[in-house]
Amino acid sequence: MSFDFTYVLVGFALLFASFVKGATGLGFPLIATPTVALLLDIRIAVTILILPNLLMDVTQVFRDGFPYAVLRRFKSMVGLTVVGVFLGTLALVRTPLWFLTFCLGVMVLIFVGSNMLKFNFTISPAAEKVLSPIFGFVSGFLNGMTNAAGPTLAIYFYSLKLAKRDFVKSIATIFCITKASQLIAVSTWNLFNWDTIALSLQVVLFTLVGFFAGIKTQDRVNQTTFNRSLLGLLTLIGVVLIIRAMTLVN
Repeated sequence: MSFDFTYVLVGFALLFASFVKGATGLGFPLIATPTVALLLDIRIAVTILILPNLLMDVTQVFRDGFPYAVLRRFKSMVGLTVVGVFLGTLALVRTPLWFLTFCLGVMVLIFVGSNMLKFNFTISPAAEKVLSPIFGFVSGFLNGMTNAAGPTLAIYFYSLKLAKRDFVKSIATIFCITKASQLIAVSTWNLFNWDTIALSLQVVLFTLVGFFAGIKTQDRVNQTTFNRSLLGLLTLIGVVLIIRAMTLVN
């Protein structure tokens, strides 16, 4: 059997994606999905990455205890997040994927640029009550349609000026709800079967090293470095989304 460098690329991408996930709380689907899709059908790639992502989210959610404070603060996001996931899954076959991916990438880069120019997007408690359900729905919809809820939630939680541990715990809590809903949604397509479960478990085992290394890195960095790293990651994600959009145009 001839050596295929693609397998090495996919393995490296999974380790890097899980490291980024451990350090920042997001980025795993955006990095891993297009890379795994080099070997597998995109729908299968999305499906097998749900379980490892869910496991990593659960680990971050229950770090420092049950997320009572997060659920109290962001309870208005939960219901509409689930609705968004199922509507996004429904829209997956009806809306040009490249257009939504492109718009998401542009939105992310505009947000990063505005922060670099020192525009302050701090959200007041009154505005938070209005925006939380909106961002919950949008992030759920984007996850169902593109497997990319992270940038939207990252922009929102970053604008709330959460401390790094609170940021990671909050985003992981919403991701858990999103990914559990997505698991149900893809099961209705019969995509989640014994074959995809077996592949998914292999990915889980492979990514644990990168994930826990990322968690250790998160503990060592200060708040300023974390914020800068997060903006850097969002910049990379925005560029990758736009490039992906261009490759999806028929």
